[in-house]
Amino acid sequence: MVVKAGIIVNVGAYRQARSYRTALARPGSLLQNETLNNAARRGASTKDFMNRRPTATLNLLLGALAIACAPIQAAEHATITLYHHVSESTPASTSVAPAVFRQHLDHLRDEGFNVMPLPELLEALRERRQIPDKSVAITFDDGYSSIFDTAFPILQEYGFPFTLFVNTQPLNDSMSGYMSWAQVKQMSDAGVTIANHMENHPHMVDALPGEDMAARDQRLREELLRAQERIEAETGQNHKFIAYPYGEYDPANKAMLADLGFMGIGQQSGAVGFDADFLALPRFPFGGSFTDLNDFKQKVQTLSFHLLKVDPESQMTQERNPSLTLQFAAGDFNFRQLACYAGSQPMQMEWLDQEQGLLRVSTDQTFNSRRYRYLCTAPLRGSNRYFWYSKDWTRSTPTNQD
Repeated sequence: MVVKAGIIVNVGAYRQARSYRTALARPGSLLQNETLNNAARRGASTKDFMNRRPTATLNLLLGALAIACAPIQAAEHATITLYHHVSESTPASTSVAPAVFRQHLDHLRDEGFNVMPLPELLEALRERRQIPDKSVAITFDDGYSSIFDTAFPILQEYGFPFTLFVNTQPLNDSMSGYMSWAQVKQMSDAGVTIANHMENHPHMVDALPGEDMAARDQRLREELLRAQERIEAETGQNHKFIAYPYGEYDPANKAMLADLGFMGIGQQSGAVGFDADFLALPRFPFGGSFTDLNDFKQKVQTLSFHLLKVDPESQMTQERNPSLTLQFAAGDFNFRQLACYAGSQPMQMEWLDQEQGLLRVSTDQTFNSRRYRYLCTAPLRGSNRYFWYSKDWTRSTPTNQD
């Protein structure tokens, strides 16, 4: 890519499209499931790619040409989407129907989103390198069979890269409803990123009965490393990032990841950016009532706030409605247009220092669930896009376990 006056000209995609026939015919060509601005990073073999439907191949070529010829604004933010099941026969709360999933992908394709492999996206953001505006990474958690049977072939049609965070024990046990390791290997060979979701999908914030916190932390470290070793043995991939099961984490979990050189990815909603917490990156979950196309359109174009202060930093609480202090760095938004919500209800907002972006939010609502969320947004000036931040809370008690 070449950057001129804040514009990214996608030279790589142009060359990729121009030499398309040559690259496709070359043994070992890696075109499938990659971002258009780096389509030859890794992917399917030529034989696999040639076996794809002609219309899908043509769509990928035309998309590469369109991206190559159109300048894309440089940006320092992106979004990460999260899915679990792509099916109409799996639990509704974590499922999206195949037809709706196609609507999401149609929107990304038709509106010129830059769908990136997650490793490339995270590397660029950590290194504070500009990326194309409206960049997005697609992820799945848990390794359910509908990902292989339904989502994988659909994503191949669109030529979109994606990441699978797999908890390894169900695959080790050949559990019903999950993929096999052979299927995971097939996806890996086709260019899908395979990453760590622990072994047994534990609540990482909880100790087992009779276990102190030191023993809990050692157990989690060993489980993470066993899962990492199994993923590498089965796929050859060894990415140093993990999706927290249930999106739950505490300061000790984050410290463990930092010590092991991992990044952490949660389930709190929001965009990612240069100043994100790379031990607890947000994603937008889509499933159940959160699959509406208009909702999807709004979320995937969001922007990341730069937060100077989050107090308390931990998501762990024993309270049912804790107050939260936030300090927002100035950005292309107006502090007076900032709005915060608990559930769907507006929160009480007390400006401690509006010029410095220092705000305390509170609510009279009480939450009895294990997990709940506060959300703050502000409109981008002159746009229908929003800056977006959410704070997830986890109230772990014996009476509210999953």
